[in-house]
This record gives sequence, C-alpha cells and structure tokens, in this order.
Amino acid sequence: MDSADPQLARFLQQLQAETQRQKFTEQVHTLTGRCWDVCFSDYRPPSKMDGKTQTCIQNCVNRMIDASNFMVEHLSKMNGGHV
Repeated sequence: MDSADPQLARFLQQLQAETQRQKFTEQVHTLTGRCWDVCFSDYRPPSKMDGKTQTCIQNCVNRMIDASNFMVEHLSKMNGGHV
C-alpha cells in the first residue's frame, strides 16, 4: 500500500468519516432505546411530555454520555493514550 497515493488517502479519510458517522448513529439508537425503556414505563409516550419525563430523558442521556466518555478515557489509558 503506497501512502503517497492521494486517491487512497482520500478513500481512507472518507472510510474513516463514514465509520464515525455510523458509530454516532448507533450510539443515538442505543441511547434512544435505553432511555425510552427507562422513562416510558408503559412503552407509550404520553400525548404531552411532562416535566418528570423530560427530566428522566435528560438525566438518562447525560448518564449514558458520561459512561461512554468514561469508557473511552479508560480504554485510551489502557492503550497508552492510543485510541
């Protein structure tokens, strides 16, 4: 593989960007599913979202993001700073 090939470099950049988009989309779906299960006990959204449900969703998403960031940092440290 010739790293000086500009077409190959562009392809690899596009591949990496697409992979990141896919990971982001998967994380959004995971957050949606888990927080839905936690915050909507009867699995149906109310006709109007009340403050309790909004707070539940916000807290759930924030905790999931915190956990994800913690894991990334932990894995980075285990890898010697290389993710």
